[in-house]
Order: sequence, then structure tokens, then C-alpha cells
Amino acid sequence: MSKTIALSMIAALMAFGALFGGAASATGYFKSQQTVATVEIPAEPVAGDCVMQARWMSDAGRMVRVERPVCY
Repeated sequence: MSKTIALSMIAALMAFGALFGGAASATGYFKSQQTVATVEIPAEPVAGDCVMQARWMSDAGRMVRVERPVCY
């Protein structure tokens, strides 16, 4: 009886560990944080400058990021 309880407790702990490990992996908790370079945007656009403009749009119920170049 005590062996059954001990094995059940070990199996339950392993299952909870796998559950939390999978959740942490799915949310990106284990990925390293990369530094993002900052870009200064000029107050007045200069002729010939091009930038990438991005926005989020809904496509069949899921959000997709659409980028397009904008030149002055």
C-alpha cells in the first residue's frame, strides 16, 4: 500500500513538473532576452529617407503583422 502511494506521488510530481515546464517553454520563459537596438526617428523627414511601417491586421480570425516601406 505504501509503495503504491509513493509511486503515485512521484508520478504526480513528474506530471506537474512536465506541465509547468511545458507552460514555461510555450510562453518563452526559457528563451534568452535579446537586446533591441534603438533607432532615432528624425523629427522632420528628409527627402529620400525610407522606413518600414508595421501594423497588425486580422486575417481569418488571427492577427498578422503587415510591413510596408514608406519613403519620403
